[in-house]
Amino acid sequence: MNKLTCTVAAVLTTSGFSVADVLIDQIGDMDGTGIADNIMASQDFEAGFDVYDVVIADNFTGDGASIANVEMVLGGWNGFTDPSSVSGYSANLYSNPDAAGASLTGDLASEFVDAADATTSPDWAGANFLIGMGTNLASSTGTQYFGLIPSNDFATGGQTGCADTNLGDGVAAIQANPGGGFGFGAWQDAPGEAAYRLHNDGVVDPCNFPLPESCTADVDGDMIVAVSDLLTIIGNWGECGDGTFRPIGDVAPMPNGDCCVNVGDLLTVIGAWGDDCTPKGACCSDAGLCSDDTTPDDCLASGGVYLGDGSLCSDGDCISGACCIDTLTCLDGVSPWYCTDFGGSFRGEGSVCADVSCEANCQAAGCQLADLGGHGADGIIGATSDTNPDAGYIVADTFNPTASGVVSNVCWWGMYIDFSGPSDCGATGPGTGDSFTISYYLDDSSSAIPGTLLAGPFEVSASVNATGDVIPSSIGDIVQYEYSASHPAVNVESGSCYWISISNQTTATCFWLWETAPPGDSRSAQDNGGWGESDYDLAFCVDIDIAADACGIYTGPCCFLDDTCEMMSAADCLAAEGEYKGDNLTCADVNDCLPIPGACCFADSCLDNTTDQDCAAFGGLFMGDGTDCNNVECANTDQVGPSDGSMLDGNITASQIFEAANEAYNIATLDNFSFDSETTITSIEAVIDGWNGYSDISSITNYTVSIYSSTAAAGGDLVGDVYSVDIVTPDILTWTGEGELIGLNVNVVLPAGEYYFAVIPWNDFSTAGQTGIAGSTLGDGSFWQANPNGGFGFGTVQEGTGNAAYRINTQ
Repeated sequence: MNKLTCTVAAVLTTSGFSVADVLIDQIGDMDGTGIADNIMASQDFEAGFDVYDVVIADNFTGDGASIANVEMVLGGWNGFTDPSSVSGYSANLYSNPDAAGASLTGDLASEFVDAADATTSPDWAGANFLIGMGTNLASSTGTQYFGLIPSNDFATGGQTGCADTNLGDGVAAIQANPGGGFGFGAWQDAPGEAAYRLHNDGVVDPCNFPLPESCTADVDGDMIVAVSDLLTIIGNWGECGDGTFRPIGDVAPMPNGDCCVNVGDLLTVIGAWGDDCTPKGACCSDAGLCSDDTTPDDCLASGGVYLGDGSLCSDGDCISGACCIDTLTCLDGVSPWYCTDFGGSFRGEGSVCADVSCEANCQAAGCQLADLGGHGADGIIGATSDTNPDAGYIVADTFNPTASGVVSNVCWWGMYIDFSGPSDCGATGPGTGDSFTISYYLDDSSSAIPGTLLAGPFEVSASVNATGDVIPSSIGDIVQYEYSASHPAVNVESGSCYWISISNQTTATCFWLWETAPPGDSRSAQDNGGWGESDYDLAFCVDIDIAADACGIYTGPCCFLDDTCEMMSAADCLAAEGEYKGDNLTCADVNDCLPIPGACCFADSCLDNTTDQDCAAFGGLFMGDGTDCNNVECANTDQVGPSDGSMLDGNITASQIFEAANEAYNIATLDNFSFDSETTITSIEAVIDGWNGYSDISSITNYTVSIYSSTAAAGGDLVGDVYSVDIVTPDILTWTGEGELIGLNVNVVLPAGEYYFAVIPWNDFSTAGQTGIAGSTLGDGSFWQANPNGGFGFGTVQEGTGNAAYRINTQ
C-alpha cells in the first residue's frame, strides 16, 4: 500500500545552528519545499554486505574554512523506519569522484560522529528526517565533494540514503561504491543532487532562507487560512528576528520575508482568507478506479490508497487486473495494492483470470525452466552465485514482462558443489548455511550487464526442496534443488527489460550454483569485482508473465569451415557448428570470415601479409590478425608486442599462488613456445594485472617461473617438471599499456622441442585480490590454465582461446 504523505505548509520557528556562513545549502526552508521525491543510497552496511557500502557525494566550492556543522535529509526503504537504527555517521571530503570511487574514507578529510552526538530536528516539517551534527572538517580551496554516510545494519534497519533536492547547482551528485556490489562500477552520476547543508563557524540567520512558495499565509499550520492565523499575526505584532530565529508570522514579502511581523504579513493573511491548504491528489480504489483532487483523509475513508500530493489519475499509477490468491483462487479487476494486501500475486495490468494460471509459481508463464542440461558455448550447467568470501560471485539474468504489474514471488533452481574435490556437496541435503538475497536492476547500462539498482537487495527466507532429479556433469550426477521465496512488491512495466540477481551466502567450501536454462536471449552476467557477460540463461520464475526470448536475442557473424559468414544468434551458430564472432558485429567486421593476414615469424626473419594457415604451413609463428613485422619481435618469441600495450586483447587469465587457506585455487597460466634447436633462455617477461581488490605488483611477494614438458605435467604440480625457480625482485620494464611489464632473469638451456611456460605471482587474496597474466593478440591462439587442486572446478587443466602476454628472451 502506498505511504500516506502530507506536506505541512506552515512557517515554523527555526532555531539557529552555531554556524554563520553557509558553504552549501541544498535543503532550504524547514517546511521541506526544497526537497524532491527520491532517496539516493548512502550507507555503511554490516560486514557481510561491505561490497554494497555506498555514498552520495555532492560538489561545492570551498575556501579552506572549517566545516563546523553538517546537515542531511535522511530517508530510507526496505525496512528502514527512522534514524534510531543508525549507529553513527561518517562525514567525508573527497577531491574528486575517482577518490570516492577508490575509498569511502575521504582523501581530503574524514570524521565519524556517533549517533548520540547527532540531532533530529523537531522543527522539520518536510518528508523524511533532518539530521544535524557538529564536525571539525577543513575544506580545501576550490571544487570538492562532500558525503555523509549513515552506519546502518541492513538486516535490522533496512537501507538508508540522502534525499534529492530541487535547490542544487544543476550538477548531479555522484554515487560511489568502491566494493562494486551495485554493479555500476566504482562511481556513477547520481539521479539527482543531495540534500546537504554545510556551515562554518558563526550563527546562521534563518531569515536568509526562502519562505514556502504555497500556503505561506497558513501561519499556524492547520491547513486553513482563518482567524487563528490572524490572531497569531496580531499576537506577535512588531517582533523581529535577531539573526538566530525567524519570528512566527513573518510571511511577507516574498521570497524571504523581512524578518519582522508587520502590516505586510497582516495583508497577506487577509488576501488569502479562507484558502484550504490541505494537500490533494489522486485516490485509487481497490478495483483500480481513480479519483483526482482527493484529500488523504477522504481517500483513506473511502478505502482507497492516496497516490501522493499533486498526483493525477492521468499519471497511470492506478491500474487493475487479475490477482492469484492461491493456486485455486483468482480475483478479477483488483488493483495491485489490494491484491498484495490479501497476500496475492498481481498478474499484470489488464489481465483477467480466464487468461492466467494460478498454479504454483514455478510452473507459471513467467519462467525459464531448468532442463538438467548444459548451456552456452561451453555447456555450462550452473553459475556460481555465492557471496561466501571464498567464492565471491553474484549472477544476474534478464527478463521482460509482457504486462505491467508487480513481482513479489520468485522460484529458481540450483545445486551445491565443493570445488576442492570437486564433488556434489548437496547430495545428502542442502549446502551449508543457505542465506539467499534477491535484487532487481534496470537495463540502463550496456544491455550486456545490469544497470541501476531498482529494488533490493532483499534477504529472503527460501523454501528448499530436492526435485528428485539429478544434473549430469563431469564430476558425476549432481542433486537438483528447487527454491521459492517472497519479497516486497517490485513494480515492473510491460515491454521493459530488467535484471534479476539471486545469490546465496554459504559457509565452508560448499558453494551454491544457479542452474542454467535453455536459451531465452542467451544473455546473463556474473559479478566478481565487476560484471562480466555470459552467453547462457538461468533457471527461474517470477509471478508475472515474461517474454520467451527475454530481452531480445543478440546476433552476430557466424563463421564456417568453408570461410562463409552468416548473421545469427550465438546459440544458432553453436548448433550449426560454426564459430560465433561476437554480439552486434557484422560480417564486414570480421572480414566476411576470410583470413586476416598478419606477420609470420621465423627463427631469424619475418614475413608480412601472411595468413595464419600459410604461416603454419611455412613452419612460422603467426603473430596475430593485422600485425606487421614492424611491430613484433620475432627473434625473441614475443607475445607482448610494443610497449604501449597495443597488442593486448583486454583479458586477464588467473595465475596466482594464494595464501595457505586458499591453496586449492593455486593456478598457473601457460603458453607454448617451440625451439628448432638447443636454446638458452635468458629471461621471461610477462604483463601482470589483476582484479577483485588487486592494485599493483607491490602486493606480490615473489614469482615462480615454471617450464613444463606438457600441460598434464602442470596439471599435476605447478612446480615445473623441466625447470622452476622462485624470484623475489623482478625487473620493472618500460610499459605504458594496461598492467605492468616485468622481466624475470633465468639461465636454462632447453633442447629443441615444444615447452609450456608460466609466470605465477604469489599474492595474498584476502588483502590484495587476484592476479593474472594479460591476454595478447600475438601467438597461435591457444593458452592453458592449470589448477592441480581443482578449486576452480574445471578439473586440473583447461584450454582457452587467446594468448598469454609472455616474451621469451634467448641467447
